[in-house]
Amino acid sequence: MPDNAAPLILLTRPAAQAERFAKQCRAEFGDRVEILVTPMQEIVLLDLPAVPPGAGLIFTSENGVRAYQAGGGKAGLTAYCVGDRTARVAAEAGLNAQSAGGAAGELVALIRGAAPDGPLIHLHGTHVRGGIAKQLCAAGFDVTGHVVYDQRSLPLDNSALKALSGTQRVIVPLFSPRSATLFAADLPAASSPDLICISDATRAALPAALRQAAILADEPTGAAMLKALARQLSP
Repeated sequence: MPDNAAPLILLTRPAAQAERFAKQCRAEFGDRVEILVTPMQEIVLLDLPAVPPGAGLIFTSENGVRAYQAGGGKAGLTAYCVGDRTARVAAEAGLNAQSAGGAAGELVALIRGAAPDGPLIHLHGTHVRGGIAKQLCAAGFDVTGHVVYDQRSLPLDNSALKALSGTQRVIVPLFSPRSATLFAADLPAASSPDLICISDATRAALPAALRQAAILADEPTGAAMLKALARQLSP
């Protein structure tokens, strides 16, 4: 690989989210970078549970919203969403979406501030973090959680392994603790990519040697991850 090769941005998110972020990177950085999409998770939608009348919904990812919609969930309910992207998807599904604009702690604070008096249903994936239902139950809310999608792990493909084992600079944005765990497990031993983590929890999921060098985005949003990438690419 030539010494002046453009840096490679390696995206390991599920396919739909990775392609969306790749499009943003192409618009922002043009031919200054190469982009390789190699999903390490496959989203499989599962059955939707019964949702009682008047319930509020809790979403910690857009995949939960898509599972709700695909399962025939009714429009018009209030949806408490972890971030702006999830809230936009919920609004498009006809829900009355409220965004916490952050991570699990901000979502719990949003719900406590709204003080809904009906039952709350947290629709989440097989792998869930943050203890949202537990925290809200401890605060007196009626909350149940249901798995509505699976996050099946996928290995790094050969093109990604080849890039990580070569001399080209590789930058890897990591968007969740599970993404960090899966990526670290498949990383070739001699590889030293530049890692950007969306949250403290994501960085904490990395082994110590990788954690020390990982960069943290200013806030847990896609926009902040894009800005962190821009800083990494600055001369």
